[in-house]
Formats: sequence, C-alpha cells, structure tokens
Amino acid sequence: MCQVFGGAEAEDPVDNEVGLYIQSLCEKNSLLMQYKNVLEQILLHPNEYREEALQLSATICLCKFMLLSVELCETHAKLLFDLLKNSTFESVRVAIMVLMNDFYLKYPLAFAAYSNDVYGCLRDRSDNVRLAALKTISNLILKEMVKPKGQISEIALCIIDKHSQIATLATSFFSELAKRQHGEALFNILPDIFSNLVGGGLDKERELSEDDFKSIMEFLFKYVSKEKQTENLSEKLMQRFHMADNNPRLWRDLAYIMSKLTYNERALKGLLDHYNYYADKLVEDAVYESFITIVNNAKKNLGTKPDLKVVLDELSTRIEQARSSNGILIAVQQAQQKTKQQPK
Repeated sequence: MCQVFGGAEAEDPVDNEVGLYIQSLCEKNSLLMQYKNVLEQILLHPNEYREEALQLSATICLCKFMLLSVELCETHAKLLFDLLKNSTFESVRVAIMVLMNDFYLKYPLAFAAYSNDVYGCLRDRSDNVRLAALKTISNLILKEMVKPKGQISEIALCIIDKHSQIATLATSFFSELAKRQHGEALFNILPDIFSNLVGGGLDKERELSEDDFKSIMEFLFKYVSKEKQTENLSEKLMQRFHMADNNPRLWRDLAYIMSKLTYNERALKGLLDHYNYYADKLVEDAVYESFITIVNNAKKNLGTKPDLKVVLDELSTRIEQARSSNGILIAVQQAQQKTKQQPK
C-alpha cells in the first residue's frame, strides 16, 4: 500500500477519505497504474516516441503520478532525473524544474540524493532551463525548504550569466539573502562560494576568468560590513593562503577578496600575526597591489590613532621587505636556471 502524503496519518474524516481514495488509485492493479506503465514505456524509449509534445505530456503526467505518494515519488526518481539530464527537449527539462517546487513542498526528503542534478541545471545549455532552475532553487532556499550549502557557488556564477534575466535574478536572490538573519544568512555561505571559485578551475569543462571572478566577489562582499564578519573572513582567507600550493592565480584571487574587506584594528593586527602565511606570495604583482590597497584603505577609514599608525607602518614595512627579498630570491633562481640550460 502506498504511503499517502509522505506517510502522515489523516485525522480529519474528509482527509481520511481522500487518503483512502488515493491509496486505491496507487494499487498495483488499478486502472490508473496501467496508464503509468504506458508513460514509462514512452519515456524510457525516446527514440521510438520522438514527438516533443508526447514526451512533454508524458513527463508531466509522470510527475503528477509521483506526487500521489512518496512511494511512487521515490520509485520513479531515477527516471525523472535521467530525463532532466538527458532529454533533448528543452520543454521537458523546464517542466521538470518547475515541478520541483511541488516535489520539495510535498516530499522534502525524497530527492535528497539528487541535489547535484538539481543544481546542475544551472549549467544547462538552454537559457530557459537555467532560468527555470534558478527560479526554483532560489525560491526553495528563500522559503527555507533547502539549505544553501555545498553548491551555492553555482548560483553565484549566475551573477555573470550572459542572459540578463538570469543575472538579475541571481543578484536579487543574494540581495534578499543578505537581509535574512541580520546578514548572517549570506555571510555563512560566503566561505563555500569563494572556496569553490578561487583559482578559476571549476571543473574539467569550465574555467572562470579573473575578471568574472572579481565581478562576483565585488558584488557579494559589499554585503560584508560587520567587524566580526571581517575578522572571521580574514582569518579564513589567511588560512587558505597558508595552505595554498604554487598557484599564482589562486594567490591573486585570495588577495583580491581580502582587499574587498573593511578592516578594523584587530583584523589588521591579524594580518601582522599571520604575515608568514602570505609573505612569499607578495612577489606576485596583483597580490602585492591587493595588500597595498588594504593598507591604503585602512589609513583612509580608520584615521590616525597612534596605536593604529604603528600597526599600519609595520605592516607596510613588512610588505615591502617581503616584496623586495622575494624578488631578489626569484631573480637569483631564474639566473641559476638559465645558467643550467646554457650549453657547455
């Protein structure tokens, strides 16, 4: 017997009658289930049933069947997500994404194993599918039906989408998120976003240019204004510097993010305390320029308190020293390398 309404027990007599009726519809030998078998044949053999209208109608009907019970939903989830990933018809993929709202509303846990596929639609080749996916995912997050973790960077990438409506919707989503929980809702996901985007290598098929990366970070980090937020993010970014391998692009991205923060005295002292985490990266021009920006902005924003002036002067001195000593060391190493390559 199917579990009706996600397994919830009906207490109202009318609800109980409706539940029993739906259970009868879900019985294996019921007339309605025979139609379901026909739908499965159509959807499992798209090369035989090639008409777009037929595939679309069959997909929508399948979704309505799945919404009858959690059992039907879970049983046919793989077929539905295979269609979402592999259907050649844009209309089919759009319809599934639109109906995701109903699935998550009624059976919020049924598709937990398929979250990658849901977010994956934000990379669909079709503008309409990406737009439908963004509308659905942003709606679910803002209604707190799904948690924005792990793959939230996929929404951040929509900020630079070539389709203006998608880009506008993405910026509106983050702006709304920034209003929630006194800004903490957005702040809590920023580490997930920059961890996935720094370095530019998203996956084997995609790369993020430095200009696009900067556009995304500039938009997001304008919402970071609290002193505690700046201190926490600065600490996390310096830890990333400490663990960074020999990847200048990664260094530049991390330094750029740091330059977007507004530092208080405590955060500046943190830069001094963790100086060794980034000192060797200052030989990279963009990294050096980002740290100089941090110092210059701090001078403008924090005034000329004696204690602060000492901190800024020491930070400036160390930055210049690291820049100079690292530059000399690299020049020597390059000269030695050229000498080795010369024929004897």
